[in-house]
Amino acid sequence: MTIIVLGIALLGLIPVQAQDTTATSSVQILYVACADAGVINVSGTMLAGWDIYYQLFDGPNGTGNALSTLRQLSVSGTYAVSERLPYANGSVLATGATGSVRVLIARETDSSSIDFQTTVNDNQDGCSTPQNTSVTSADSGTGATSSSTSQAVRVLAPGSGYVNPNLEAEGDVYVGARPSLTFRSSTPGLIFAECDGYELTNPGIVYDNDNVVIFWSWFTRTSAQMDQHLATVQYSVKLNSAPLTNVTRSEPGRRGGANTWVFFSGQVGFLRPGHYEVEYKVTWSEPHFDGYDNYGPGTDTPQITSQCNFDIVPNPDNLSVAYSGQYFPTQYAVHDLLPGQ
Repeated sequence: MTIIVLGIALLGLIPVQAQDTTATSSVQILYVACADAGVINVSGTMLAGWDIYYQLFDGPNGTGNALSTLRQLSVSGTYAVSERLPYANGSVLATGATGSVRVLIARETDSSSIDFQTTVNDNQDGCSTPQNTSVTSADSGTGATSSSTSQAVRVLAPGSGYVNPNLEAEGDVYVGARPSLTFRSSTPGLIFAECDGYELTNPGIVYDNDNVVIFWSWFTRTSAQMDQHLATVQYSVKLNSAPLTNVTRSEPGRRGGANTWVFFSGQVGFLRPGHYEVEYKVTWSEPHFDGYDNYGPGTDTPQITSQCNFDIVPNPDNLSVAYSGQYFPTQYAVHDLLPGQ
C-alpha cells in the first residue's frame, strides 16, 4: 500500500538555516485512498479563526470527479484528528487508480478565504485505519464537482525556451496511464517555484545527479513598471525551510511579446533523495502596478504565496554524487504558513 505524507511547518524535522518565530498554523497530512472511502489524518497547530477543509477526488492532483462535498474539520491549538469518509453516491475507486484530496486552510466562517491549499495523491492499493482521534467533519457545500487545480499554460524558462517543452496537458479525463506520472523532463532539475499551480511545470522524475535550479519570474507591460517592481519587491523563497542563498537575476528584457520580463534563478546543486518543497512568497514595500493588475499594500493582492513539491530519486546508474550541504530532504513537505500576513 502506498501512503503519501505531506506536512506543513514541520521545522523540527530537518536542519534549517533560519527559524521564523512568528506564530503559524501548520498541518501534516496523511491521506489513504481506499476502494469505497478516503481516510484523512491531519495534525499540527491552528491559529484561532482558521480551520481545515478538504475534498476527495477520483483523479490525481484534485482532478476528475468529486468523491465528496467540501468538508470542514474544526480544529484549534494543537490537534491530531482523523476521518474515514465514504465516497459520495456509493462511488468506488478501482484498484490501481490514483485518488487525491484537496486540503485548504481557510477562515472558519468562510471557506473561500484561503491562506494555503495543496493536494495529496494516493494510489488505491489497499486501505488503512485512522491514526488519530476519529471525528466527523461538517458539510461545507458542494465545493467542486470536478476540479483542475493547476493551469495548463507554458512557462518561460530563464535564458530561452520553456520549462518542460516535452510535456503536454492531459486534462481532467485521460484514457490510459497518465504520462505525467512517469514524466522525465527534457530540462531536468529546472524547477519553477510555483509549479504546484501550473500543470506544465511538473518537475517530473528528478535524479540526485540532476543539477537543481529553482527559478521564478515577473513581467510588466513597460520597462518603467519593471523598474518600480524591482525597487519595491521583496521575495522570500525557501527550500524545505532553508532560504535560497545563491540567487542571480537576469537583466530585464522582452520575451515572448511586448512585455518586459525578469528571471531569478537559485542555484541549488545536487540534492539527496527525498521530498522537497519550495515556499514562494512575494510582497512589496509600496503599491505596484504591472500594467495589468495592482499589487502590494492597500491593494486586493498585498502578497502572493505559492509552492512547488517535488521528489528526488537515486540516479539509475548508481553514480556517486557530491550532495549540497545546505538543503536536506524529508518524507514530509515543509511549508511555513502565515495566515493573514
